[in-house]
Amino acid sequence: MNGSKDMNAQSAMELDDLKAAWKTLNDRLEMQAAQNDRMLRADRGDRLRRMLRPLAWGQVVQIVFGSACVLLGVGIWSSYRDNTHLFVAGLLVHLAGLAMIALGVCVQVLLARIDFAAPVLAIQRRLLRLRQVYVRGGLVVGLAWWFLWIPFLMVAFAYNGIDLYKHAPEVAWYGSAVGVLGLLATWALHRWSRAPGRERLAGFIDAQLAGRSLTRARRELDEIARFEQD
Repeated sequence: MNGSKDMNAQSAMELDDLKAAWKTLNDRLEMQAAQNDRMLRADRGDRLRRMLRPLAWGQVVQIVFGSACVLLGVGIWSSYRDNTHLFVAGLLVHLAGLAMIALGVCVQVLLARIDFAAPVLAIQRRLLRLRQVYVRGGLVVGLAWWFLWIPFLMVAFAYNGIDLYKHAPEVAWYGSAVGVLGLLATWALHRWSRAPGRERLAGFIDAQLAGRSLTRARRELDEIARFEQD
């Protein structure tokens, strides 16, 4: 009878030891999985940062260029207050510079807000917002150059003491006509690319507007998301 009790007690102890061993092993496996997950997230974050680095540097260049435009514009409109067309040209260059600075700063802020250690879905949402701002802002600033080159040219000549509009007003008028045609052609191309059967062309145009950095980062996240789902 006592032998049976001893055997039962020993079996119970062995079972407890086995449970403790399994718990220890399970804890170790969970710790290892958590460590591997942290390493994968860190590696993923490093890759995405490298992919987006050219975009960040591009915004620095844009901010510097925008600042130069502001200084150029101020130098003209503040010196030619009594000359309407040069005053307006300088003011337009000034405003164009401010727009470039604002867009560059906005993109930099959105980049800084991306937590590369966050879940993939959260990063995708941040990246989508960044892409929307970058593309829409870039379209506004980019399309404006169909006309902005005229005041920039007038400002450049004004710094050399030449009133371009006074000596060659046709440059502004013909340039404006070219700008209108350019905008219409751009709009027509966009509409044409969105027609059924031209999905590849539309995708190519979208990728060009978003830039290489954002396109690569988006593809990387899509691949990670598919891998995690599998």
